Amino acid sequence: MPSLREVMEATMALERETMALYARYAKVFERDPKFQEFWYSMARDEANHVGALTLVSTVLECEGLLEQASPFSLEDETVRRLRAMLRQAAADAGPALSMEKALAVALEIEESEIEDRVGELLKAVKQEREYERYQRLLVHDLGDLSYMIECYCQDSSLLARCDALVERHAEALRQSAAAAPRA
Repeated sequence: MPSLREVMEATMALERETMALYARYAKVFERDPKFQEFWYSMARDEANHVGALTLVSTVLECEGLLEQASPFSLEDETVRRLRAMLRQAAADAGPALSMEKALAVALEIEESEIEDRVGELLKAVKQEREYERYQRLLVHDLGDLSYMIECYCQDSSLLARCDALVERHAEALRQSAAAAPRA
């Protein structure tokens, strides 16, 4: 079983790669300010995910827990699939890229199991506040993505998939809030 450090580092690397892709999309769509700002916002949100994970990692290191075995591993296949998707998306991020294709790629990334693993990791290391913060960020990000898909895509199945993802993460947030001890 990998250590918490290994899982945290792998997860942060994937979040940074996603951030870089979204920043690249901002450059591709720089001629349209609303598109450029949307992609910069998505990149900033990924940077916030990296920051949250960095904070948790630092806390775990201060507590001497970072070298303990992780309660789960990032399946190699999941990581390989996401890395391949990110590499292909970066290669395709040129002038011919349509907004609809970029939004479809973003949805596929956000649907990946990595986002779920981050949440599981935060819960496993008893970082409930960071878990809730992370879920709020996800719901916000996905809401923005849903709006853009609704406005700029002709594929209604993309919108349905994104809305289902928003609802799944919103439900996880509601359950976490309901389980939290009352002060």
